[in-house]
Amino acid sequence: MKSTYLKEHGKVIEMVELEEEQKWFNIKYVRGNFRKTAYVIKHDQETTNNYIENFLKDCHASEEIISDLKNPLKKGSKGIETSLQEFVNFLVKTSSIHIMGGIALGLSIFGGYQLGAKMDENLHNYPSYTVIGLLCGLVVGCLIGYVMMYKYLGILSKKGKPKIKTQDNRKNSEEAVEWPIIESTLYDVRYAVRQFSDDLPKGINRTILVKEDNSINFDRLAPYLHGIPSKPFYMSKETFDIFEEKDKNIPPIIDKVQKAVNLFYKKNNAYPAMPYDSLHRVNYFQLLQDHYLDEMPGIELYITEYHGLLTHLKPQKKSVGG
Repeated sequence: MKSTYLKEHGKVIEMVELEEEQKWFNIKYVRGNFRKTAYVIKHDQETTNNYIENFLKDCHASEEIISDLKNPLKKGSKGIETSLQEFVNFLVKTSSIHIMGGIALGLSIFGGYQLGAKMDENLHNYPSYTVIGLLCGLVVGCLIGYVMMYKYLGILSKKGKPKIKTQDNRKNSEEAVEWPIIESTLYDVRYAVRQFSDDLPKGINRTILVKEDNSINFDRLAPYLHGIPSKPFYMSKETFDIFEEKDKNIPPIIDKVQKAVNLFYKKNNAYPAMPYDSLHRVNYFQLLQDHYLDEMPGIELYITEYHGLLTHLKPQKKSVGG
C-alpha cells in the first residue's frame, strides 16, 4: 500500500511517499532539491510511528505533513484479534462456497441420472441415456461450481486491491490564491524561471512551463513572481531563451532549426555552419538539401560554443591582434 502526501510552502513543494511492505515501511521525503529515503522495520505501532516521526524531523519536515502521516498509520494498524477474526470469516465463507458447490454438483448428477434412466425406461435403450444423463449432469455441476468460485474469487480480488491515497494540497492552494496582475520585465521572468527550474525534481525540466504556442504558463510561475504578468512572454523549448511578445515568432523558429541541427550533427558529427564564417551562421541550404528543414527560416541563427545551441543574437566578431 502506497500513500503520497503533498504540501505547498509558497514556491517549494514538500512531498512524502509512504509505502507499506510486509515487514517494513519505505519512506521517501522530498522538498525542493533535497530528498532522503529510509526503510523502517515494523515494530509495534507506537515504535514504528516514533521512527517515522524522527526520520521526518531529521529532514526538517513541516509539522503539517508530520501530523498528516500520524492518522493513516493509526488507521492502518490491526490487532491480533482483528486479524484472527478476519481469518475465521474467510474460512467460513470459503467452506460455504465449497459446500454449495458440492451440493450443486450432486444435484446436477442426480438430476442427469434420473432423466437418463427415465428415457431408457421409455425407449428401452438402457444404459445409453443413463450414461449420457450422468455425463451431462457432471458437466453442468462443474460449470455451476466454476461460476460460483469465479465470482467469489473476483470479489476477493477487488477487495484486496490497495487504494493509493493522495493528498494534493497544491491544487487547492492554487485555486484558493488569486494572484494580482503585475508589471514584469524580461529580467524578472528569466530570474523566476531560473528559480522555478532549481526547485524542480530531477528528471523534470523547465519546458513544463511552455504551452503549445510557446507562451509561458504563469500560473506555475506566480509564486516566484508574486503575481501574473500583464503581458505574455514566450520561451524556446530547445534553448530556453525567453522573449517578449514583439519577438514571439522567434521561439518556434529556434525550436525547429535546433532540432534539425541536432539531427544533422548526430548523423555527420559536424554542425551545418556556413564555411569560413566567423559568425558561425546556420547553413540553411545544407539543412534544406538534406531534408532536415522543409522551408527557409525567416531569421538568421548562429551556432554557439555551448554544445551547438542556437541563438538569434548576432555574435561580436573577434578582433585580431592587439
